[in-house]
Amino acid sequence: MKAGWLVASIIVTMLTYWIRAIRWQILLAPLKAVRVLPLFSITLVGFSAIFLLGRAGEIARPVWLSRREKVALSGSVAAIVVERFLDTLMIVLAFVAALTVAEISTTSPTLVVLKNAAWVIAAVAAAALIALFVLRSNAAWIVRKIPFRRVASWIDSFLQGLSFLQDRRSLGLVLLQSAFLWILIAAQFWFMLLGMNFSLSFAAATLVMVAAAIGSIAQIPAIGGGFQAGYIFCMTAFFSVPKEQAVATSLMVTVLNFAPTIVIALLLMLVQGFSLRDLRTESETV
Repeated sequence: MKAGWLVASIIVTMLTYWIRAIRWQILLAPLKAVRVLPLFSITLVGFSAIFLLGRAGEIARPVWLSRREKVALSGSVAAIVVERFLDTLMIVLAFVAALTVAEISTTSPTLVVLKNAAWVIAAVAAAALIALFVLRSNAAWIVRKIPFRRVASWIDSFLQGLSFLQDRRSLGLVLLQSAFLWILIAAQFWFMLLGMNFSLSFAAATLVMVAAAIGSIAQIPAIGGGFQAGYIFCMTAFFSVPKEQAVATSLMVTVLNFAPTIVIALLLMLVQGFSLRDLRTESETV
């Protein structure tokens, strides 16, 4: 093991949360001006909730933002939705770019299937972003057509959270930040692999990152599962790493990715007087 690379990976992980907070600040600007530091702490808590509670923890960030900064919950949910679409686009682009550059030790037909699937996913995500833009452009008309006042109010708040889509400067800045964010995440994976004595290129590490990110969609609360499965599959199928070694190192990758975030987030929650039980309870009532 090379401790220096592993420490560097943890530092870069924290930097990615800071970039996420800056991007979130721009997405929330039409609703309310929120300082980056509170958004950084909320981002750490939100991702820790996903690690510990599974995908149900996605609601933790907008819930805590609503509690701490008094931002409309539906509007902050809209910002999270846009954020996830942007992340999906960047993951797909990273995957396609890495496939064309990385030296892969197999010619499995799985690669062709995955590459074709990546473009389909990218097209769906792009279409979804266009649909959100159309919805925002016709927000007033849509709200007027909803007969139920409470539902109309919620939809109106949600569509207000998409207001940044009409600002070309903000949209361009968010796209650049998203690209930079995922380059950093790929670098973080590369540092981890170097720290575990794998002699893989940056492009190869990007493929591993994409596989783990896709696998994390199926997170099992407090365990992971999908994240490790994606990592193991990529290392064994694409880079001929023995299965036993891939399984063993997947545990270290999980710890390095999740543990520092969870520890810092729990300390922040302790200081703020907010517990994981509070997050779970409030998430269930949304």
